[in-house]
Amino acid sequence: MKRFFKKKWKNMLLMILMVFLLFSTLYLTFAVILYKGIETKIRLVGCLTLFVASFLLLTLLVKFKKKLKVTVFLILSLISIGYGSGLSYGAYALTRVYSAIDKMSSEEAEEVYSTSIIVKKESTAKDIEDAKKGKVGMVNTDKDDYELYSLANLIIDKNGIDRKNVLYYEDAITLIKDVVDGKIGFAVVPTNYVARYGEDSGIDDLENKTKIIYTKEDKQKVKLEEPVEKKSLNEPFTVLIMGVAPETKAQMTAPVKNLRAQGDALILATFNPTTTNVTILSIPRDTYMPISCNNNKSRKITDAGGLGGDSCIRNSIQNFFDIKIDYYIKVNFAAVVKLVDKLGGVEVDVPYAFCEQNSMRKWGKNTVFVKAGKQTLNGEQALAFARHRKVTQYMVNYCGKTYTQHGSYWNDFVRGQNQQAIIKGLLKKFKDIDSFSQVMDILDILGDNIYTNFPTDNLSELYKMGKNILKKSASADEAFNMQRLKLTGYNAMIRFGNLILYNYPIYESSKTAVIQAMKQNLGLASLTPIKTFNFNIKNTYTEPVIGNTTGSKTLNLMPDFVSDKRTIDYVRSWASANNITLVENSIEGSYGSVLGRVTKQSIGERTDLDNLKGSERTLTITYIGSVKEPTPVEPETPTDPDTGSTSDEETDTGDSNSNAASNSNSQVAESDGN
Repeated sequence: MKRFFKKKWKNMLLMILMVFLLFSTLYLTFAVILYKGIETKIRLVGCLTLFVASFLLLTLLVKFKKKLKVTVFLILSLISIGYGSGLSYGAYALTRVYSAIDKMSSEEAEEVYSTSIIVKKESTAKDIEDAKKGKVGMVNTDKDDYELYSLANLIIDKNGIDRKNVLYYEDAITLIKDVVDGKIGFAVVPTNYVARYGEDSGIDDLENKTKIIYTKEDKQKVKLEEPVEKKSLNEPFTVLIMGVAPETKAQMTAPVKNLRAQGDALILATFNPTTTNVTILSIPRDTYMPISCNNNKSRKITDAGGLGGDSCIRNSIQNFFDIKIDYYIKVNFAAVVKLVDKLGGVEVDVPYAFCEQNSMRKWGKNTVFVKAGKQTLNGEQALAFARHRKVTQYMVNYCGKTYTQHGSYWNDFVRGQNQQAIIKGLLKKFKDIDSFSQVMDILDILGDNIYTNFPTDNLSELYKMGKNILKKSASADEAFNMQRLKLTGYNAMIRFGNLILYNYPIYESSKTAVIQAMKQNLGLASLTPIKTFNFNIKNTYTEPVIGNTTGSKTLNLMPDFVSDKRTIDYVRSWASANNITLVENSIEGSYGSVLGRVTKQSIGERTDLDNLKGSERTLTITYIGSVKEPTPVEPETPTDPDTGSTSDEETDTGDSNSNAASNSNSQVAESDGN
């Protein structure tokens, strides 16, 4: 046996090295082929070079083996092992990167739905068995909302809740208010009811005024959308970034592609690879616009995700701005926390101190406190900065004056600016990455926390784009020109069913300016040359924010004819001018009522008339058509002050005439005396 190994060991080693090199070369070739976005010529030359190098190594090994040059043979063997290991590691790295990228753009997902039974915080109810003993409320009007309607019905039927004890509501906010006010014991609502309805409900600190006693989760497979056409990154393109936050236990561990976006953080960007110009627009969550999955009836854009998912958000935004959205990226807010921490924090200048929930939407000991000033924020602080937009009474009570005294500063626009500041801070940190292990750590974080409809094949085209940009710029800092856009509008309270909610309609002038800037960057509109320019060396030049304009209010809302004490003649004239079909219902008013005065209207005040379609534009008015005549009252007969009897009554004693005369004389005497 020793003799055999002494003679054959080189043959065995050569065979092992041949198999190892062949495997390594083929493995790396496979990995290179995956990156279809990189020029075919470069990939082909690279693969051929690998095969030639492997072939030369094997040829040298065979040559020196035959000549019995053991030392040289061993050195070449070690080189071959190192070379093969390098190929294998390179292949592993490329396939792992590709796998992480591919994970972000898979075509199928399971959306996580979750519905719960809630009670008042002080309630002694602990589980669904208690719900069987009381009145349970649910919303039965929005049948397209799976969590609010379908899953709610499933909970009621599968758990044996008697339908006789079920009360049906037209909207979730009224239902939740009735639970808080103690008017009903139990309510079946989406598990994320605090995030979904809390702000519109007007109930401060809703989370601490209610509690969940039962939750039902369900997953449904959905086909994720691909772009209508795969667009080359050599052409201008648009990207919609959607920030979502997990709000249930199932969502905490689910990939972001499975989360239904609520539209809380929306950024629309256009990119021109030729000019390397980027426009960035933060879209306020309360922006009032037609929602594509709501029969194009206008609502807050934040509602679109709950109504129809990612596609509803995307279609609504692209219809509103008349610009096709080529790609979208959905980002789990949890990724921000992990990413910032992995990069060692992000530098931001915080204007005022504030406090906010943590990434799991928890207060108490989990509250995030951020001081004012230029500083490096950790992950939780960075996310809090990107989400904070108002000061609530709960914050005032819990956090104190230091962190809540500048409540008037914070709003949805400030939040949009803060989100852009975090993005810029992260981009600066990305430049400092100097190891493959850091790259893979970041890709691992992004894998489950980012989803895009960008095809994996096209993602590798970023290589080309990055190469071209770096060729044209002196440094990475000069690679991009960031152009900030802003939507401005006005505050409006608009009716939806039984509720009147805050919305933010956009000025037409602001919308037009923003659309023009985006289309110019996409090459869809010609640039307007600047013919005049004023400059003062004493003043620092500030680039104007496109879209930061004012305008006129354009909403046409239903008047309150009853409170405004309008008459039917006024309503007739108004209905004719607004193309409203009028149905009149005349009633008789009480004595003293104003003839023609409106007493009731079928369409509530502050309803957006543009949301009314077809038969919905029929207004039934009840008005006073006639007034009751007063009922005659019989005059009272005077009585005798001495006897208490009336003048027409006969007395038992004396002559009636003498009595009358006596009374008459008495009255005359009194009169004379006075």
